[in-house]
Amino acid sequence: MIGRQLVETIDSLPSSTPMKLAAGTLSESAKLRNAALDWLFYDVNALSPEEMHLLVSETNTEGAILVVHPKGTKGPLSITKLDSYEALVDSPGRKLKKFAVAGVGSSDVGAAALARNLADHTGEPVGAIVAGYGVADLLSEALGGFFFFGAANAMVQRWHDVTASQKERTDAMKQTLTAMERGSLSPEELTISSDIATGFSPDTMTLLRLLTEKDRRIDTVVGHSKGCLSIVFALEALALLKDHAAIDHARAAKFVTLGAVVEFPRGYENVKQVIGAIDWFGGMNSRLGKDAIKVPGAWHHLNRALPYHLNARDVFASQL
Repeated sequence: MIGRQLVETIDSLPSSTPMKLAAGTLSESAKLRNAALDWLFYDVNALSPEEMHLLVSETNTEGAILVVHPKGTKGPLSITKLDSYEALVDSPGRKLKKFAVAGVGSSDVGAAALARNLADHTGEPVGAIVAGYGVADLLSEALGGFFFFGAANAMVQRWHDVTASQKERTDAMKQTLTAMERGSLSPEELTISSDIATGFSPDTMTLLRLLTEKDRRIDTVVGHSKGCLSIVFALEALALLKDHAAIDHARAAKFVTLGAVVEFPRGYENVKQVIGAIDWFGGMNSRLGKDAIKVPGAWHHLNRALPYHLNARDVFASQL
């Protein structure tokens, strides 16, 4: 069972490994439970054993990027771990055009599995923006983080309706971006605006920076669960910055959300939102009344090995 394999992998790591240090505070049953959550929500069978070992050997921080190639195209290990946005910019080769943001507190494994589904469909490498903190934090993040962002979902609509000065909101966002760029303000310390502080997590920051790159043309962005909100907040930040060229490029991209129906900014027409017909978990955190494709018999998870899954591969084949 994959859950057991993950635990055995963690136990085999050196004691100084961050993942091992974090996992060491958990009981055997807790480690199994957290590993099983990764296995539950994502199509982890799309990853090779070598890739699984790489992904649990160390923990990437939120907002880090994994470069995920179609399965087997680079051998048994077709994933490259990059610790930061800067590392991606400095990496050789063609610039990535496709990105995926997983959710429900996903670890590197969940992020990579979602990106692998997209990479296998497109035949191109995909950048997986890590939205969670790793296997050790999966349980609390899955239960707490997702509902935190679910409550923030309605905030996007309020951003469209508030009477506050557009200039004030734009100035606040620019101040926030400047502070984060120079490293003087962590996401947890954002207090300029409660609206901005709620949505401006490191994975949102990473996607925003990618969207504003002058020589990068992103053509596809996929999100699952909490990752859908991260995408929307990045697009809202882009609107506040009034980077018209970047906004035009973003509007030309295709967006697919899985497991959450969210409020996209105005002007985004290439959006497909897909949710399972029996997904009460995602439904509780979705915007009512928004157009969405409901998949009969599907719940919130993307694991094709389990019943009632939402098949990301089928979604990509029909919507991209």
